[in-house]
Amino acid sequence: MKQTKTGITIRHYKFYLIFMLIACGGAFIWQFFFPNLSGNFTSWENSIGWQREIALWNVGIISAIIVALVKKDKKYTKILTLQSTVLCGLLGVNHLISFLQDFSLTYILHIMGVFEVLLLGGIWGAILLCKSKGS
Repeated sequence: MKQTKTGITIRHYKFYLIFMLIACGGAFIWQFFFPNLSGNFTSWENSIGWQREIALWNVGIISAIIVALVKKDKKYTKILTLQSTVLCGLLGVNHLISFLQDFSLTYILHIMGVFEVLLLGGIWGAILLCKSKGS
């Protein structure tokens, strides 16, 4: 396996993208089949149509990640890592703002959004991209 000067290999991107595949797959399941969860466990109330629409966006992201993983091309995996990192950062900050504006420990999806999406998905992806900047 070819390793760059920074030590970032396609394997590093693949682990990240597999995490994103699982996260987006899980989000698809609850947003498409259980859209009321967002209303019960966030400050956003129920919006079944929007939850299902977001679930369908997840299908697009999942499809692109699968293509990147199947192609086994570092360029594809790096692009998908960038896309996923940006989305995680933005979505995670949105959860953090919502959680802080209407603080309640019952808003478990906001708490999960901050930890899973912002801290894990956003920071992990940012670290990978920063370390590979020179390659």
